[in-house]
Amino acid sequence: MPIAHTKDNLPLNEYLVQKRKFLKIGLTELALKTKIQLKHLKKIEAGDWANLPSAAYTKGFLKKYAQIISLDEGEVCQRYEIELAELSESVGGSTNNNFFSGLVRRADFLKDLPVWKIMVAVGVVAVVSYMSWQVSVILEKPNLEISFPKEDITVSDSNLTVAGQVSLGDALSINNEPVYPEENGSFKKEIELLSGVNVLEIKAVSRFGEETKIIRRVTYISDTNTRMKTNDAN
Repeated sequence: MPIAHTKDNLPLNEYLVQKRKFLKIGLTELALKTKIQLKHLKKIEAGDWANLPSAAYTKGFLKKYAQIISLDEGEVCQRYEIELAELSESVGGSTNNNFFSGLVRRADFLKDLPVWKIMVAVGVVAVVSYMSWQVSVILEKPNLEISFPKEDITVSDSNLTVAGQVSLGDALSINNEPVYPEENGSFKKEIELLSGVNVLEIKAVSRFGEETKIIRRVTYISDTNTRMKTNDAN
């Protein structure tokens, strides 16, 4: 029976195979001519529409296939859409049900497991998550912010108030002298400056030994020295 007489009675994939073999075109040759991967051609000829790429890509494959075996591209794509719609109805309206099928298989697998194994698995996940969180807390450096002085400065007053904010529970010191923050983490510390450059090392240390250190250089020039230099210049 001529192939044309059977095309309305055969599924699209079987008709494509029949037409290709009638023209004596091998599958590897077809892959070279269409530049379609062999694995996709095998799925097309098996009618495995659900495991092919998206419908748009599959139509592109079918158009190239149709060109090589001298079929009408529009008719081939139309028949593909019809079969795809029938497949969608048979699997509950979803043409791309691989993901959902996978979920169902996983659910069936879990259903067969004893309850205690599931509980152990959940417990292990919870413990690992908690340990990961603890490690991140241990390795986290203290939060230390200096609101004054925000940068290196020069002052004419020998008394300087260092102010800022530190994480609660962290040990704070300025030049190795303890500083005790308020309950909200804010702190102020009076520093007696020496003439010239004063290096202030503000350091916060967490209970796990992690440190955050900020250095401020404060230059103190007294008014007396300034006036003496001015008089000397005059």
